[in-house]
Amino acid sequence: MISYFQQGTKKETMEVPSKERKLKIAFVHPNLGIGGAERLVVDSALSLQKLGHKVVIYTMYHDEDHSFKETYDGTLEVRVRGDYLFPKSIFNKFHILLTSLQSMHLAFSVLSEDENYDVLFVDQLSAPIPILKISQMKVLFYCHFPDKLQARHDTILRKIYRSLFDLWEELSMKESDLILVNSRFTQNVFYRSFRLMPKLPKVLYPGVNFNSFDKPVDMEDPQVTKINSLLFPDDSETRARILLSINRFERKKNLPLAIKTFSALLKSKPFQSNDQSIPNLVLIMAGGYDPNLPENVQHFSELIALANSEGLNHQTIWPPSYQKDEPATKLNEKSRGFILFLPSFSDNVRSFLFKSSTVTLYTPQNEHFGLVPVESMYMSVPVIAVRSGGPRETIIDGRTGFLCRNNPDDFAEAALRVLQIENYYKPTQEYPLTAEQMGVEANSHVKLKFSLDTFSKQLNQYIHETLESSDQLPMLFPCLVLLFALLIIIFITLIS
Repeated sequence: MISYFQQGTKKETMEVPSKERKLKIAFVHPNLGIGGAERLVVDSALSLQKLGHKVVIYTMYHDEDHSFKETYDGTLEVRVRGDYLFPKSIFNKFHILLTSLQSMHLAFSVLSEDENYDVLFVDQLSAPIPILKISQMKVLFYCHFPDKLQARHDTILRKIYRSLFDLWEELSMKESDLILVNSRFTQNVFYRSFRLMPKLPKVLYPGVNFNSFDKPVDMEDPQVTKINSLLFPDDSETRARILLSINRFERKKNLPLAIKTFSALLKSKPFQSNDQSIPNLVLIMAGGYDPNLPENVQHFSELIALANSEGLNHQTIWPPSYQKDEPATKLNEKSRGFILFLPSFSDNVRSFLFKSSTVTLYTPQNEHFGLVPVESMYMSVPVIAVRSGGPRETIIDGRTGFLCRNNPDDFAEAALRVLQIENYYKPTQEYPLTAEQMGVEANSHVKLKFSLDTFSKQLNQYIHETLESSDQLPMLFPCLVLLFALLIIIFITLIS
């Protein structure tokens, strides 16, 4: 550890590395679970590893039952560090303080291993950057969205408490050698949020690993078999139409909109008729679910309660590792549809869901980028999303999906356009494409703009740009020590 303080900055005689040189790169990510940010980290690591760079991922938390396959099957090297000095919370409070302390512990763990990485790819939390900058290693920070805008500031105490971390977020980010963001939307928000930043961050759109979707679905997978028999029973005269929602079970994902949209659809004219040719509908609510995260557990219960209050039939299929099954809840025997809840699922199940679905409902408002719409469009499934944030940059309205206002009636109307129930809806001059044509156009659009190859080339360029940036002395480490000494004193005072 002492050697890092002694090294200081690089010697002036050191040559600028060639772009052909293979590098040692470490990713520093807080929680390696299942989500868009984690998918980006995994795909970034895979891309750089494929180019011949040595890659390691450092994280504070990694549960093999709740993570992407590449992180536990030996494809990527994952090191869990900084996970034992501090709890995640105390009485479900002080999350940001303890997470920041954990991330700093993780940063010291990275330095103590004396690996001398060329570039450190840090994302989500900027708090550990000043510690990492003690070394001669360069830091690239990928900002998914400013953390200060995702936190509550609803009381005077919380405003005071959060103001320290909000300031630290901006100051610590300034220590990085290069900053990237995931969309122009995030770039604009970043500019408005961090006035001390000398220049705009650069945009690097996430790419999609098409290979994982091109693999044939393993229909012998027990979870796929169970879902398939439920969705498409042998005695059904018409094949059900599937509406798919994939998102973590978090309140900010606006998931009630999907359930209310489904309820509005079932109340629409086609599904209230006695026409036996009208297909049944299924809404699949699939998403990342961690039983150790209180919000996941609470919000999942809230969604079940909402389905009950709307009088919607529903059933939950848990992953095999949970070793529990729940019977179907039937609230309306005459209903033409039901909701299937899938808390956590494998890549194989995800591919099966996309291949079985007619349309994807993407409900978050002001989402920073939104990887699910891109994945859905690659699988030729049109997307209905809120007209805000990243989806405005990824979805071509009326061609690869629909951008709507944040209400269930607008979503339901768009869904009817995609479902195109015979005798009830036909293409118009304004919306001339069939669902199949939209799917073809969506697939072509994503291949051109959001391929992993395009992403890999751009990321590799930014890695070398980071490496070749001018050296900066770590300026904030003394401030860091003083600030967090103060925070710990405040923390001890509050709980004593």
